[in-house]
Amino acid sequence: MYDARRVLHKLLAILRTMAIKLSRQFSYPYYILQRILSTWTSRAGVCSSAANENASSRHERHEQRGNEPDASPVAILPSLDFPSESGHSVSQHSEHTRTGSSLPEDVESNHVSVSIVTSLRDSAPLILKPMTASDVRRYSKKSQIQRTDTAFMIPAGQKDFLIPDKIDAGDLIWDCQIHPHGTLYFSSEQVTWRDPEMETTMVQITVFTDADVRKQSNSDVIASCVRTLLDQAQIAGHLEDTLTELTVDLSTNTRGELECMYYFVAPDRRALFWENDFEARNLFGEVKGVTNGHIKYAMEAEYWMHRELYPNDCKITPELHRELQAMILHAYTDTIFSETSLAPFDTDELQRALNIVDYLNGIVNKPDSIINDQYIWAYARLMRMFTRARFSNFYGEIGARLGTDHTVYAEDNYSDRRPIVKLFNLVLFGSPSSHVRKIDSVWVDQSVNRPRWKMFMNGLRNEWSGLAIYSTVMLAVDISFLAVPAIGQRPSAQIALYISSLWSVASLVVSALLAQSSGHQDSIDRATAFMTRMTRSLHGKENLAIIFSLPYALVIWG
Repeated sequence: MYDARRVLHKLLAILRTMAIKLSRQFSYPYYILQRILSTWTSRAGVCSSAANENASSRHERHEQRGNEPDASPVAILPSLDFPSESGHSVSQHSEHTRTGSSLPEDVESNHVSVSIVTSLRDSAPLILKPMTASDVRRYSKKSQIQRTDTAFMIPAGQKDFLIPDKIDAGDLIWDCQIHPHGTLYFSSEQVTWRDPEMETTMVQITVFTDADVRKQSNSDVIASCVRTLLDQAQIAGHLEDTLTELTVDLSTNTRGELECMYYFVAPDRRALFWENDFEARNLFGEVKGVTNGHIKYAMEAEYWMHRELYPNDCKITPELHRELQAMILHAYTDTIFSETSLAPFDTDELQRALNIVDYLNGIVNKPDSIINDQYIWAYARLMRMFTRARFSNFYGEIGARLGTDHTVYAEDNYSDRRPIVKLFNLVLFGSPSSHVRKIDSVWVDQSVNRPRWKMFMNGLRNEWSGLAIYSTVMLAVDISFLAVPAIGQRPSAQIALYISSLWSVASLVVSALLAQSSGHQDSIDRATAFMTRMTRSLHGKENLAIIFSLPYALVIWG
């Protein structure tokens, strides 16, 4: 029964789209036909008894308003049902408001809770703003669950406690999806034509959003954004693929204006695209010298990030499995035989990843196997890490990086730091030169290789731990010598022991502080942010090398 209703809804949606296109070319009667089809579509599946009750209640409210001298106008929500004179489309108040509920005043997104009443009253158009999959702020959103006691009575005999699978919001029917990490998001399947003349292939559009479309105000605004974006893409001829995806979210800018954040996805090409010009500088990060061909891997990394966020609508093919398996096998072999491997994982992690892929091999190649979201997420995470590494290392370019200590840029800034390093080598016993070479090997072209960084930090912690032990022993020896009566008769010996104790304590304190601060730099993102902050000055690497050299130098002075 539900499948028949869904097919009927799609057919009515197609007829409605045709009516929209005809109304643009001809006259007002087709607009009337379009409104009728829109009403049928939005009311598909609603029982007749509920409709009669709603109609009678509206009739009573109409009579009450007719008796009032000054009836307030009905709020108008933005939609694309009929274009207004200003060029932005509007429609009458949504007919699919849930029975017994009024229009909510706030639109809630995973960014902030934003009010749309003022914008609608002022007829302000929605602002379409491109974003990338990395800009979806699912993991940094503000918590919306209130710490309050809930009075909830479970009826006798109730056994089902399920989240609704479908949300009928009128213009769009949303499917409730649960991410492997546990968050709830929504998807909706739409059908449109490839071109405005509706003479070629139909296109299947899957819409994703993190906004809570269970609230009617949210679903109305999202539907308006989706219709606007699909119309723009259709007119521009960007719907070239029969399968296209669209991610939409709501946010507010610094001026308090409502923004519709979006990006399109072409799954067959593993790429994102937009209907507005997109400034891709933030997409590249610290990678400079990007060419048109090289940007392919940045786009593919964003595609796999999209798959991590919305893994429910993806098929794992044997070709994809073999591609990922080959990447891991090459990285594993390279890590074993090379000290400067560019692999984003170390040997143990690659071995575990290879075991995971081998386990999934039996599931993917079975003809009747069901691929759930957890499997797709695992593939997407690994593919994103490897693809992003390819982008950072200029994979496929003539000057590609071939080792972690190899720079891809022509500039050589080594001579700029030699004077300050040579100066401090005299008082710190040559330790700065050693540390600056190690820093050069892990911080190359404003980027960090994760396994190499872990080795670097583990080496520093071991060095500082050993120096802390040595400083403790030195301090104990100094104190024991001070307890000798003969030392008390020699002031010069006492002064030397006090100075040695002071250096030992200083080395112990500095080692403990450095070891404690390095514990927060295990994450690759934190490591990159730390190195960017520390090396921002003219002699950033040299200053960092001098700081790392202090425990060793203080022990030697002691």
